[in-house]
This record gives sequence, structure tokens and C-alpha cells, in this order.
Amino acid sequence: MIQKASLRLLQRPAMPTTILSSSIYRNTSLVSDIEDAGKSTTELDGPLLMNILVKFFHAYVYPGSHEREISLEEVSVLFDQFVHRRLGSDVLEGCLDVRKDLLSYGFALCMLADLPKSAHIFKVIAEGKTKFGGDVFTGLDIGSGTGILMLAMSVLAKRNGFSGVSLVGIERNQIVAERTNDILSRMGLGNVIVADAKKKDTYGFLEDKKLHYITNETLPSVNRSLWKEDFIFICKTLHEGFYSQTEGADFFPQSVLVGRSQTEMLTVLDSSNGFQLKGDAYPLRLMKPYAINMSGSMTPLESIGHAYEKYIPDTWSKVLTRRW
Repeated sequence: MIQKASLRLLQRPAMPTTILSSSIYRNTSLVSDIEDAGKSTTELDGPLLMNILVKFFHAYVYPGSHEREISLEEVSVLFDQFVHRRLGSDVLEGCLDVRKDLLSYGFALCMLADLPKSAHIFKVIAEGKTKFGGDVFTGLDIGSGTGILMLAMSVLAKRNGFSGVSLVGIERNQIVAERTNDILSRMGLGNVIVADAKKKDTYGFLEDKKLHYITNETLPSVNRSLWKEDFIFICKTLHEGFYSQTEGADFFPQSVLVGRSQTEMLTVLDSSNGFQLKGDAYPLRLMKPYAINMSGSMTPLESIGHAYEKYIPDTWSKVLTRRW
């Protein structure tokens, strides 16, 4: 009895507010929100982006829920469970399967759950313009995680008038890749393969296809050297091995500001140089990323998403904003 009472004292209470304000939450399905976002006349404002993100999060944990209306309370409980997935919490009592899923896909979901940054990145991609046309939009997403950037590319394609979309994602975590492939297949958004994006033979599926867009979010976080993640190595493989397929593509990030420090040897990497340094005066792998191009403006990594923080309560912001 005493032991049970002690364990109850360790239980975390539920979050005090919903994940979004009821004033901006749309009582619509994710499918409906995506359809709305795909219209070139629709403004991709903060409330719409937040609705897409939280409902996609729900659909990732509950496959098939993208087709039905999800209540704000239902979404909020899931985010609450995610925040407490490693802890004792009232909202996870008797929910072993949900806890297991949240732990299994935790890293990928952490990226998506940083709603302000995810909204900012989604908007930059979805509002982009392609350099060439065609009937079918072709996109490549590297380090797919939950596949949210593939969804952003599909919105981009619709807003630019493409009649079809062909998207492929590459993810090295097999458990995450299988789940994401299932979710995106259900939504008709493309396929995700398990592979090492640094290896040339991974890209056999490209054949002679010309890519419209490439997303590669494998950058390390603030104050971490570039060798800590695969970004520059993946870019080198694409530039040297598949230039003809990628030369007309738009990229996210479009460019990256790197340097030996915040004031030393600052250099902009972009697709024109394969996101590589010219010369070998200092090893690129030892440099650090400091900013990326967001809609034409070089934005410090730590500032991404600031304009969207107002859409989630402070209590949630403190536990979710951990993307970089």
C-alpha cells in the first residue's frame, strides 16, 4: 500500500492546457486541411500550418486517422502522452501500446513535435516555386523521419499546378522507415526506403528522372561540427554522382552558412557548389552550421520558428521546442 502511494506521488499530472487554442483549431480532417493548403489561393498562415502538423502527428501514431475529424482534446491528450512517454503519467495509465509506439518513433516525432520550427520549414517548402514544369512533380526527401517534409512537397506540387506527384524518401532507421512508408502510402504521398543516403548505389531508383525538389534536413544542431551528421557527405554523393538528375532541383535548405566559428571563415554552401568548400584550406567536416536560407533570408538555426511560437502555449513550448 505504501509502495503504491509512493508511486502515485511520482505520477506527472496532465498538461494544463490544450496543445492549440480552440480559437485556431479547425474541426476538420487532415485530408481536408491538406486539400485546402494545396490551393494556390489559400494563405499558409500559422493556424492552418499548426492544424496540419498536429493532425499529421496524430495520424502517425494512429494510422488512418487522417481521414476523420479529430477533436482538439484527442490531439492534446496524444501530445501529453508523448511528452510523458518516459515518465509516469495519468494520461498513460493502461496505454502500454501507445507508450511503446511513442518510444519507438520518439526521435522522429520529436522533430515533428517542435511545432514552431516545423511550421516555418513546412511553409518555406510548400510556398516554393519550381524551376521547370511537367505533369508529374518529382521529389526526394533525405532523412525522412515522419515524412512531414514529403507532405510539404506534395502541397508545393499542388500549389504549382502539377497533376501528379512522385515522392521518395530515404531513412536509415528501419523501424521509423517502415512506419513512415505505411503512413505515407495510406495518404498517397509516396514511399520511403531504408538505405544509407551517403552511398551512390542507394539512388538507383532515380534512373534518368529530373528532380524538382530535394529536402535534406540531416544538418547537425547548433554548435555541433558538420561531421556529426551526414549532410555534407550526402550532398557530395548527389553532386558528384547524380548531377544531371539534380541540377534543376530546388533544395531545402537552399543554402547554409557555415564557419570555423561564428566569426571565422564564414562561408555559404549551396547547390551550385554541391554544398562543398572550394579548396582544402580548412576541413569542411570540422566547420559548424550557423544559419540556413529561409525564403531568401539567412536565418540563424536558433531563430527558426520564432514567428510561430505564439500559436502554442508557453507550457507546451518548454517541452516541445527541441528540434535544434
